[in-house]
Amino acid sequence: MRQQKFVLAGLLAAFLGLSLFGACSIFKHKEVTPEAKPPDKTAGKGVIQPEDQPLAEANQALAAGHYAQALDIYKTWLDRQPNNKKIQAASRESLEKIKTQADQARIQGRYNLAIDSYNLLLKNYDYFSRALSDLSFSSEEVRQNLKESRLGNYLNQIGQSLKVKKYEQASNLLLEALKENSGETRLKKQAERLLAELKSAGDKSLTDRDFAQAGRYYGLAKKIWPKFKASTGGLTFKLEDLNAAIRICSQQLTNQGMIEYRKGNLKGAISVWESLLAFDPDNDQIKKAIETARAQLQQIKS
Repeated sequence: MRQQKFVLAGLLAAFLGLSLFGACSIFKHKEVTPEAKPPDKTAGKGVIQPEDQPLAEANQALAAGHYAQALDIYKTWLDRQPNNKKIQAASRESLEKIKTQADQARIQGRYNLAIDSYNLLLKNYDYFSRALSDLSFSSEEVRQNLKESRLGNYLNQIGQSLKVKKYEQASNLLLEALKENSGETRLKKQAERLLAELKSAGDKSLTDRDFAQAGRYYGLAKKIWPKFKASTGGLTFKLEDLNAAIRICSQQLTNQGMIEYRKGNLKGAISVWESLLAFDPDNDQIKKAIETARAQLQQIKS
């Protein structure tokens, strides 16, 4: 029996020894094994080299549609590195792209965009033509395309003004356009159209017995006639016809004002006569009639 106890005690000691050895191994392993690092999130991403930084900045500006900013970046870096082939190539590509987009906008009738793009090219052309010897376009070509775009823009605005019967606005636009494009046939035709529409609108208002409105149309046509005299050759009426129509409207409104005056409607008479002066401002007779009516009106109020 005693011998069995010794055997059991020996087995138990051996088991405890093995357990302690395993535990020590585990602890020792934990001490020497380094903690696993998380994967590097930047791995695989390209790093912009210092020499490519200006190109990256310019590309960002181009992507956002800031072409002027991109060209300024190229200019800054070409000043520093005038022989840098990458910057030269990028500059050339950007300038050609701006020119192409401007040409497309002009052809499509998007004149404001074309004008802005051509102006940007002209502003920077001298600098880049010195830095880059092989641009596909000249400054003279850009200037001519800019002129065509401005003319197209004027013609669009004039057409819109005539469409909504803003005749005075159309007249002002025509005068501006003719300063830049003297003798331009398309502008002459628009001037002729303006005078013809004024006469036609005046005739319709006269038929409707709206003498004040008719007088305003005839009066504006008379006022601008000398400015567009070169465009009047194809019209079916003369300046004398406008003067005769204005006299009819003036006489009719004079009579209407007198009717109101005799009825004692002084405010009504003054209103009618003031509508007459709107297109016949040198009518001294009506000026005196208005002064008399106002003086009488003041006496009544007093």
